[in-house]
Amino acid sequence: MLPPIPERLTRIDTAATDEHIYLEADDVCYCVWEYTAGVSYEFGPANRLISNLKIKPTEIIASPPRARYKRKAMSHCATALRCLILPAWVGIHGTFVPMPGSKIADHRDHDDRIECVLQAAFAGLNPDIRPMLAQTVSTLADHETDDRLSYAELMRLIRVSPAQAAGPPRANIAVVDDVLSSGKHFKVAQAHLSRSFPGVPVTGIFLARCVRAGRPAAEPTRPEGLSLPVPARRMTRRK
Repeated sequence: MLPPIPERLTRIDTAATDEHIYLEADDVCYCVWEYTAGVSYEFGPANRLISNLKIKPTEIIASPPRARYKRKAMSHCATALRCLILPAWVGIHGTFVPMPGSKIADHRDHDDRIECVLQAAFAGLNPDIRPMLAQTVSTLADHETDDRLSYAELMRLIRVSPAQAAGPPRANIAVVDDVLSSGKHFKVAQAHLSRSFPGVPVTGIFLARCVRAGRPAAEPTRPEGLSLPVPARRMTRRK
């Protein structure tokens, strides 16, 4: 079973939560669903969705039927983003930057799932989707190890692609990732993009935010335009 698509994105109250320790009070971040940490794949539809989304290429090689579950998860995520972000923001006002995975392009587990989800979500809407960020070496993903990279280490490993950043972005940049946990990766992306494009607001959009078991779910809130100077009621659409 897939998680239902909500009526709107949830604005993450960065000043009131201790779940995402790297986020600052003025960061603007949104999520679609909530992923519960410390529990199994079977905990709920959102956990199953994210687990299937993260199926590795080598796991599919070892068990080809798993490709169907990954494709279904990617399709559902794409449908959610298309439902929740207005075409005007996609086609005119926003530049989407997929957060790179932990494996570089020549690694057997390199996975460009976020870029693929964005391309599927916004096909035909004139999107500006640019994989501007890339890691320079492969690392273990944070969710696979207790020996995680520090913010400073990740800053050194991630670079902005000169070719992808050659032209100016649109009025707003949205960094898109699958799961928001500590917020470290978003803050690294934000720092690099703000350095490359001073004055352009950098927003975070996450398919799910990570919460601890037992915490109450956040209430969806109407986004304030994803940093756009237009009325809030026009920024997301109901299904």
